[in-house]
Amino acid sequence: MIEKFQDYAEIKKAYPKTMSKDQFYKVAHISKATALFLLQSGLVPCKDSGKKTRRYTIKTKDVIRYLQERIVSPEKFQAVDGWYMTRSGYGKSRNTGKDKLMSLTPEQNELLRQYFENELIGYNDLMNTYEFAFFLGYSRTTVINWCNQKKLKAFSISGSLLIPKITAAEFLASPKAYCISPKSFRHKLFIEDFYSKYNI
Repeated sequence: MIEKFQDYAEIKKAYPKTMSKDQFYKVAHISKATALFLLQSGLVPCKDSGKKTRRYTIKTKDVIRYLQERIVSPEKFQAVDGWYMTRSGYGKSRNTGKDKLMSLTPEQNELLRQYFENELIGYNDLMNTYEFAFFLGYSRTTVINWCNQKKLKAFSISGSLLIPKITAAEFLASPKAYCISPKSFRHKLFIEDFYSKYNI
């Protein structure tokens, strides 16, 4: 279960000084593989004990700094091409392009929508453009353009664009998202994971 934190004060209260890798990925709403990349690359400072269990210790202040910086510059924290492949086998042969996505059956499209709904667990029902940009690995400008072009449904509240989580999942399982080219590495990783999970 992904933990929800309304603000940084709650994180500090739950983890006054440090946290483990498992606590880090839950707090940050990222995968275990992404957490490992951030720690091993040095993008998020940590203490590496070299042990098989409880190997990494991360200062809470560094986690909060990461959460703040990724809102402004999500691209800074994207894994380099090929990093996940060496650990998961993804990206070697699966086609994440438009043609294969467009050939999905209605039942498979529904499975993809449900897949993204599950991946979005832990986010608020209304996501801001920073959050959705980070989730999918695109710039915030790109996400805003999708909203302005009516490709991605969003509401403007007090000058801020908010994207319903349900609508985000529907968008990602639609031809509007299938036609995105080039896709971000993170977007392709989601698609590859979906194909692998359902043997498509």
